[in-house]
Amino acid sequence: MATDRAGATIESAIATHVVSVFERGRQATTVAQIRRRITDDFEPPQLQTGQDNHPPALVALHRRIVAAFAPKARAYDTPDRSSEIAELRGSIERQRGSRQGSEQRNLLAYARSQLLIERQQLSLKNEFTEGFGRIEAWVLSIAFLGLVLLNVISILWALPLLGLSIGRAWYLDRQCKRRRGKIAEIDRLIERIEHAP
Repeated sequence: MATDRAGATIESAIATHVVSVFERGRQATTVAQIRRRITDDFEPPQLQTGQDNHPPALVALHRRIVAAFAPKARAYDTPDRSSEIAELRGSIERQRGSRQGSEQRNLLAYARSQLLIERQQLSLKNEFTEGFGRIEAWVLSIAFLGLVLLNVISILWALPLLGLSIGRAWYLDRQCKRRRGKIAEIDRLIERIEHAP
């Protein structure tokens, strides 16, 4: 077997190591006695090749798993219980229908309130952006034009700054248009919610 060969190899390696270590010293006779005891008198125990494939714990686990997943015998619907089952199904459907209607109304009311809040925020942002954006563009344009007319700065220096002011006004205008589109979409959604049954 492979374990016997490995054991013999290890034993011979140990023996040669022990011999080389102890032969360097004065105790050669003692070393020889120790080596003989290790290598000659050592007999490894016999290995069992048989394997127990059915230990009690494994068998008990297998039985519990089989019992857990085994189909259970069911008492099928009998004719005398069919009326009770029909009544139960009807009551469940009635409860589901009434609950779904009230839940849907509550969800639609909540959605409508959230959409109104969002619409109010967007319109407020739009008013501020339009108002202050226009004031900002006018003030910057007039300031740069005044500086040019007073010959404080040359027209070449004022043109990039004036272009920056115009670009900012254009950007703010695009933001306002996007918000107006969102407000119109929110208005359509609110109208659909109000006309929902």
